[in-house]
Amino acid sequence: MNYYIDFDNTLYNTALLTDRMLNLIVNSILEKHKDFLEEELKKECKMMFNRENIYDIYKLINYFANKYNIDEINTKNKINNLILNSGDLVYKDVFLFLSYLKNNHHKLYLLSYCDNLSYQSLKIIGAKLDEFFDAIYITSIPKHLLDINYANGIFIDDNPRDLLGLYKQNAKSVIRIRRNTNKYSKENLDINIEEYPDLEKLYVKIKEK
Repeated sequence: MNYYIDFDNTLYNTALLTDRMLNLIVNSILEKHKDFLEEELKKECKMMFNRENIYDIYKLINYFANKYNIDEINTKNKINNLILNSGDLVYKDVFLFLSYLKNNHHKLYLLSYCDNLSYQSLKIIGAKLDEFFDAIYITSIPKHLLDINYANGIFIDDNPRDLLGLYKQNAKSVIRIRRNTNKYSKENLDINIEEYPDLEKLYVKIKEK
C-alpha cells in the first residue's frame, strides 16, 4: 500500500522548533542590547511571526537585524544549525510506526506542504527520517491538487484543510492525527474519516487488521 504521510505536527513537533528559533533570535538581540527585557522581546517575536505579519524565519531575522542591528548572517547560520540538529523534535511514536510499515513492505512517501522549500528541506534533513521513505515530496501546491493516484493511497495528516481536500479527491483512506498539543486539534471536521490522537494508536489499529 502507498502511504503519504505529512511532516509538520504529524511526525515533527513544529511548534517546539518555532519556540526554539524565536528564543535564539531573542538571545541574539539581548547579546547586542543587554538592557532590553527578555519577556518583551519574546512577545514581540511571537507577535511578528505569523501569517498576518512575517511567516518566514529568515525574513523575521532580517526584520530584527534592521530594527535592532543584530548580526543577520550569524543569526541565520545559528538558526540553520539549530534546524539541522532537531532530531529530538520527532515525536517518539514515529519510529515504531514508520518501522512497522517499512518492514511490512508498504511504500512510504513524505508529503509536506510549505511555501519555503529550502527551509522545509532543512527541517526534514534535521529530522533524519529519510531512511524510512521511498520518496520525499515538498510542495507549495495544495496536496489535493497534485499528480497523485489518490484512489490508491492512504493519506495521514493533521491539517483540517488538507484532510478535507484529500477526502474530496476520493483517496483510498484519509487519516487524521489529532495530537492534543497541535494548534489544529480544536478544529472539528464534518467528514467521516479515521482519527487518532497519535501514531501509536494508529499503529495498534493497523496491526489488528
